[in-house]
Amino acid sequence: MTIALPGQAPYAVAGDPTGTLWLTVLTPPGLAHVDPGDPEPAVHHEPLPETRPMLLSVTADAVWYTRADDRLARRDPSGAHAVIDLPKGTAPYGITATPGGDVWFTAPGTNQIGRLSGGAAITMVDLPVPDARPAMLTVDAAGTPWAALNGAAALARVRDGAVEIVELPEGRTPPAPVGITAGETGIWYADIAGGSVGRVEESGKIHQFPFDDPACRPHAVAADADGSCWATLWGSGELAHITAGGDITLHPLPGDEPHGLWPADTHVWVAMESGALAAVAKR
Repeated sequence: MTIALPGQAPYAVAGDPTGTLWLTVLTPPGLAHVDPGDPEPAVHHEPLPETRPMLLSVTADAVWYTRADDRLARRDPSGAHAVIDLPKGTAPYGITATPGGDVWFTAPGTNQIGRLSGGAAITMVDLPVPDARPAMLTVDAAGTPWAALNGAAALARVRDGAVEIVELPEGRTPPAPVGITAGETGIWYADIAGGSVGRVEESGKIHQFPFDDPACRPHAVAADADGSCWATLWGSGELAHITAGGDITLHPLPGDEPHGLWPADTHVWVAMESGALAAVAKR
């Protein structure tokens, strides 16, 4: 199934508890939502002029998203948007809203990881590696945030206000992780430079799962309930499924530039920047 978004460039996608899918749209800038259960799904685009929405995190009562103009924003069920100003130059990218009410985000512009508490208080944590380029971010079952450090060949986790660096093993090239997700079998990450996906177990052991095509450029990852992982391959226009044991299945996608993805009960939804929302049936 493919839902066309003519003239639009979707980037991130996530589902809410009702099954509605939410997307950030780069062109024209805005948020969009669609109910894929409708007989003829219609995409509703909410324009956000003079902004650049990037990644999003959906909770039961809000859609949180990062904006490239040094702001976070929250859309409530009424459709109202609350904007939170961040320090100048922050350039927030990754974001995860937790059940406890905290919102964690990456700040590649200032080499930091941030937390919004109580809807107002902002805490910024410096990364101990220069030019780490923190990308996407996830929170594990214990409430610990993890970030992919694209420029540091590492992951970072924040515990008790301190940053711990988890160095990643070198593959075909020095790793450059972008996507990251917490799952039942560990923390999965996408190495866009090395053409692989990896997983960090609770014990600290790291597994690497390289794809045959070194130029496939894995971008985003999403853990599934069975312990496996899905990854968008931006360079080859595919969706990959990786089991906990490392078995890989590739699915071709319609269009180009797959970025965000969301595993639902029976399908995985992929935001295609070329102008579509694609669904791949789980096997």
